[in-house]
Amino acid sequence: CKGGLPSGEEPSALCLQCDMNDCYSRLRKLVPTIPPNKRVSKVEILQHVIDYILDLQLALETHPALLRQQQPPPPALHPGGCPAGTPRTPLTALNTDPAGSVNKPGDSILCR
Repeated sequence: CKGGLPSGEEPSALCLQCDMNDCYSRLRKLVPTIPPNKRVSKVEILQHVIDYILDLQLALETHPALLRQQQPPPPALHPGGCPAGTPRTPLTALNTDPAGSVNKPGDSILCR
């Protein structure tokens, strides 16, 4: 890790923090939906990463070349048990929509 140790902090804890910050920086560079010139929180970065992974998974599941090569698979389930064909609202939209921020009993963010 760069820099000196703050008083009272263990070297392993500081290195872990540096490693995590490096990982978030890498994610910012790798995920194209994260605005490059806007400050975003770590939670927002993770929301973009989750949305991007789900979008890539959906693109793979529905790619015409792959569909011709395969037998019809059983319905794919996204995390939380949602069928792949179920319309999904990105977590980033849920995070910015004030009406969507109130969860009802039994409501699952991943299944909207």
